[in-house]
Amino acid sequence: MPLFAPVALGAGIALWFLLPLNVERQVALLLAFALAFAGLALQATARRAVVAMGLLLAFGLLAADIRSARVAEPRLYHRLTAAPITGTVESLEPQAGGERYSLHLRRDFSAMDPAVTVRLSLKAPLPEGLTPGARIRVEATLGPIPGPAVPGGHDPSRRAWFEGISASGRALAPPVILSSPSQGAARFDRLRQHLESAIVESLGGDAGAIAVALTVGEQGRIRPPLLEAMRVSGLAHILTVSGYHIAVVVAGAMWLLRRLLALSPWLALRLSVPKLAAIGAGVAGTAYTLLSGADLPAVRSIIAAWVVLAALMLGRDPLAPRLIAFAAFLILLARPEALLNPSFQLSFAAVIALVALARSPLGRRLAPQPEEGILPKLARFAAALLLTGLAAELVLTPIALAHFGRSGAYGVVANLAAIPLTSFLIMPLLAAWLFLAPFGLGHLVTPLLRPALEALAAIGLTVAGWPGASLQLPAIPQSALFPLAAGGLIFLLLEGRLRWAGAPLILAGMLMAALAPRPDLFVSADGRQAGILREGRLHTLRGHREGFTVRNWAEQTAAAASARFADLPGARCNEMACRVPLEGGLTLLAFLDYPPRTPELAAHCRAADIVTSPAGLPQICAPRWLRLDPPALRPMGAVAIDSRRAALASVGARAGDQPWSPAAPPGMRPRLLGKTEWTGVITE
Repeated sequence: MPLFAPVALGAGIALWFLLPLNVERQVALLLAFALAFAGLALQATARRAVVAMGLLLAFGLLAADIRSARVAEPRLYHRLTAAPITGTVESLEPQAGGERYSLHLRRDFSAMDPAVTVRLSLKAPLPEGLTPGARIRVEATLGPIPGPAVPGGHDPSRRAWFEGISASGRALAPPVILSSPSQGAARFDRLRQHLESAIVESLGGDAGAIAVALTVGEQGRIRPPLLEAMRVSGLAHILTVSGYHIAVVVAGAMWLLRRLLALSPWLALRLSVPKLAAIGAGVAGTAYTLLSGADLPAVRSIIAAWVVLAALMLGRDPLAPRLIAFAAFLILLARPEALLNPSFQLSFAAVIALVALARSPLGRRLAPQPEEGILPKLARFAAALLLTGLAAELVLTPIALAHFGRSGAYGVVANLAAIPLTSFLIMPLLAAWLFLAPFGLGHLVTPLLRPALEALAAIGLTVAGWPGASLQLPAIPQSALFPLAAGGLIFLLLEGRLRWAGAPLILAGMLMAALAPRPDLFVSADGRQAGILREGRLHTLRGHREGFTVRNWAEQTAAAASARFADLPGARCNEMACRVPLEGGLTLLAFLDYPPRTPELAAHCRAADIVTSPAGLPQICAPRWLRLDPPALRPMGAVAIDSRRAALASVGARAGDQPWSPAAPPGMRPRLLGKTEWTGVITE
């Protein structure tokens, strides 16, 4: 039962995010409490299970609502013209290999608006002294946080809500520094930035960029082609400071501290060296987490590491599934939004799979035996590494396909080479460099560290270049992901024959994913861009530039955006609009610009089932089914249409009245318990 406590809590959190209307979430809360009360009528184990399930579902709903209330900030709902903005730099992160930077700025309050955090995109190079804590003035445009490019896809607006970001924009000129950071302000962030610069200067090239990612958790300096190759080859997890890195640091620190402390007879005879080493290893892991920026994957991992270290100090089994469940429960209670994060899902799925494998009869056979020689131990280690890679890929592939529409085909092979290289050579050398660099002795390690980092990059580039390295499939719909997740959890958390109860759910999820109807027409939230999926190719209205919208459509459909509307059979296009026949007998009329108000306009619109436009259409334009211009799209957001079934899905319908939804009233936030609250809007 304790293993399913975070599952029940997570189910309540999922209900809060997935139910679009507040009244539906309130009904779910009442039903959860009703389930708990109904359980009181049962006996013994069944009563405890049902009561706990109902209460945890309710706690999950309440935890998500309370978290949303705590992070609420006023938001911008309209575009602002270019104007000077003054404020304090909160963070500065490189993007696209250092060509651009993402700046989080705490904008000063004004007579109309309170102080809010905005995200700005800047071009390199940056002025000297632009560090966290500095006050700056910058000419920039601001606008609302963009929503998903497709219903059910990655939602930047929801993420920004929980990060406390109120608006996003673009700097039109380099910032002007008004004052340097005050003493002690953002000192740790400035330390990370100075360390990042020192690593790049010392190692340079791809080696320096990868070292920065491994040390301070910043991937923005890595060249986009190399970053893409690492993702395709299944090595992206090595570049994200998470459970793997924390485990290497904590295990390495504990191994080293045990041997150093054992050198003192006084300590060894009076104190518990393993417990002291465990505490020191936890402190080392915590310091590394802070140094890497304390992102969610790292924080989640260090919490789990401390739980494991506490188990070791108490003489408990560190691989007990209950400890993993306890760590997941704490994280979900503190950060309910983490449940929807791909990193959370991927890391905990991998950990649960590896723990289940280690506790299985096969896993126990692969454990090293003390009486064996070095060669049998190496053989067991290689077999264990191969099996753990296969187990991880098996559980991670559906999650990767659900979020990104693709997964690496040769991840097991790449990790067989990359993980030992990173664990036993790169990480120790990098730790030695960090220790020696302040004394001016980093050059003693550099000749070994640089080629090791370049070898890691070479592994990613080589594997990504193999034929069929990237497995691309249409994104798995949420309706299919739920039975897959439920079946996987049952299979991994239960033991014996009971675990096979998850097999029908897994099979049902696979069938639902394979047979789910797919949309074939996509329209952006502003009506400027449209895409049609036809015979494995994505045809776009305005070309196939690598923008956020088209890239998301390509990931969702597993189709290359390599054609235009004019290439479709039966399409008629000119400089003003395109008329395209759709599957199912429907007709699309997509305007490229504001259509002239002519007598022919009404006839053209009446002859079409769907009309899209980047500008508001006059009332005389009345299509047979849908008019998708900015006024109509404003509460809907981006839409996806299955023309064969004449079915429409929109971002607004999915998000409902959540505060980040385009359908929500501006500035209003419904509460699960109590009246609707006024969050506020940015007016200037």
